[in-house]
Amino acid sequence: MRVYERQYVRVDYQQEVKLETAERITLIVRGENISVGGLGICCDQMTAQMIMPKGYQLNPAKPLHLGVEFEMEDNSLKATCSIQNSYRLAQDLFCFNLKFIRLEQQG
Repeated sequence: MRVYERQYVRVDYQQEVKLETAERITLIVRGENISVGGLGICCDQMTAQMIMPKGYQLNPAKPLHLGVEFEMEDNSLKATCSIQNSYRLAQDLFCFNLKFIRLEQQG
């Protein structure tokens, strides 16, 4: 697989997503896309800093985990995700790609 190829097909997912950080802070972000492997989200700078504290460097050996809750076809789903990467899309718009580690259906 080449670097620019995606492992899974992504589909548009423009919905609210609830996050819970390791410090038990609850945040609301906007979903952008979803795939079998994970979820893309976007948020403002203040929220991004709560998700990934200043000075933290992404490290596959020590991943940063988040609790995630979202709706899919009238079902509430909860997942544990790790942050794969982040990027700045605009002055006050930051995006994160999250990888599903564990997924459970709530209903």
